[in-house]
Amino acid sequence: MKKTALIILALLVGFPVYAKHHKRRKKQQAGGAITSVTMRRTPCYGRCPNYEIQLDVDGTATYTAIRFMPDTGTFTKNIGAEKAKSIFDQFKSYRVDTCQDGYRNRSSDLPGIMLTIKYQDSTKRIMNAQMGPAFLRTLATAIDDAGKKTDDSWTKTDAPKKD
Repeated sequence: MKKTALIILALLVGFPVYAKHHKRRKKQQAGGAITSVTMRRTPCYGRCPNYEIQLDVDGTATYTAIRFMPDTGTFTKNIGAEKAKSIFDQFKSYRVDTCQDGYRNRSSDLPGIMLTIKYQDSTKRIMNAQMGPAFLRTLATAIDDAGKKTDDSWTKTDAPKKD
């Protein structure tokens, strides 16, 4: 009798917790297609580069150099929709929508990686992504490779950032 009561109690307590977790997970997955990805590298106490790269679904890359970069300002370039789609596909394959919203930084001097993934009807933000799973750093490198200003083919816009 005690075992039966214990099992019933466990089910009554466990089911709402599972249902809440399942509902939250389903909501995260229901975000739809990715419309843009933004990566921001934050400064450290030294001379760590501080910049932001936003990739849009149409292939537009917006690079904003803030501090400790050769050029400062906002620059744009079309990297191609296919290249942007391949990066967005990596985000989907790694299931970034299931990552934590933040990871604890164990050292105050390390530069940070902040990711913002915009879906059709929701937004996922990951703070301190460099402290999370290794694939988040891999994705940050892919964004760097696609959207970091490395030549003069970029157009300086200094237009306000899109949100």
